This record gives sequence, C-alpha cells and structure tokens, in this order.
Amino acid sequence: MIALVEPSEKYLQSYIEAYDEYKINNVQTYEFDDARTYNIFEKYDNYKHERNLKPKRVGSDYFWLVDEDRNYFIGEICIRHRLTEDLKRYGGHIGYGIRYYEWNKGYGTLMLSLALEMAKKLRITKVLITCDDDNYGSAKVMENNGFVLQDKVTNVINGKTITTRRYTKEI
Repeated sequence: MIALVEPSEKYLQSYIEAYDEYKINNVQTYEFDDARTYNIFEKYDNYKHERNLKPKRVGSDYFWLVDEDRNYFIGEICIRHRLTEDLKRYGGHIGYGIRYYEWNKGYGTLMLSLALEMAKKLRITKVLITCDDDNYGSAKVMENNGFVLQDKVTNVINGKTITTRRYTKEI
C-alpha cells in the first residue's frame, strides 16, 4: 500500500538509494540528503521542533511517500510551518521530490494531495508553492492539485538568475 508516513529507519536504505539515483542522474530540483553522513532523523526532529536550525531556516514537518509492502521509499515532502520573505519568493510552504526512477507515474500528485491534509493540521490555510519556470513536472503536480499560478518572479539563487513560478491554493 502506498502511504505518506513519518520518516523511519524501515525505509532508510531505500531513501539512500533514491539519493544515489539523483546523484547519478544529476537531478538538482530537490535534494535528498546523504543519510550516510549523519543522523537524518535527528535533522527531521530538529526541524519539527524548530531547534538547532541554520539561519533563515524555519520549522518544518517531513514525510515520506512509501510503498509499505516493498519497504520502498518513493518521495519526500516537507511542509514549512511559516514563511520568511525569502520563502515567499522561492520555496513556499511545501517542497518535494520523487525518486528519479519513479518520475511520471503520478506519485508527485498523490504525495502533494496527501500532504495538503497534513498542512491543514498545521493550520495553514493558504498554501504557497514555487518551482523553477522550466520545471514542467512540478508545475503539473501543483496544477493537478488545484493550485493556481499566482505569478512569476525573478530570483537569484546561488548566483544564477532564474524565473520562479509561484502557485497558491486555499485549503
């Protein structure tokens, strides 16, 4: 059964494999962490409880989309508790990634749909999500979930000028 769950040791090896898939295929739209190098569950706990965060970071809840029958990690989604001015321009309330070998199978749309229920529990009433203008897959995931293109803004990320789509939805 496909489910959105809190990250757990049960799926860690599969998560690491997804990280490797991104590196092999040079995916840079969303970054999975190298869980071989530190305790990723401690990171998630710190974000959830808003402690020991780097500057300009906000509290967030992380979830994994998994195939429970196969102990298989499919994707990760992060719901930020609040927005900074920077996140209003780039990032928004929700960030997500689907492992490379599972792209174009509808998992992003499903995962975002399930995460919107979690966002409601966090008392977020208007969700903002962004993506690079050329990330058509992510734009489609948002549109499939009823998000409306609010506007496009120009951002400078890591010294590179990019156009960012900003989508919103009332929940």
